[in-house]
Amino acid sequence: MQQLNFSSYSFRFKNSENKVSIFDAIRKKFIILTPEEWVRQHVVHFLKKKKNYPKSWINVEKLIKMNRLT
Repeated sequence: MQQLNFSSYSFRFKNSENKVSIFDAIRKKFIILTPEEWVRQHVVHFLKKKKNYPKSWINVEKLIKMNRLT
């Protein structure tokens, strides 16, 4: 994946069926590694490690309902 303008973090990776997955500590499962997921994981680690946000304050892919619309 492309180098991002974040500190260097250690990630857990897994190969299965010729696809690379990255462990998401918030969702507690491996997610297929896409460019979007690569950025998301860097942001999550930045918030947890640099800004000291608790994991309970971070949501990934949260469903929002507003005026009966999702």
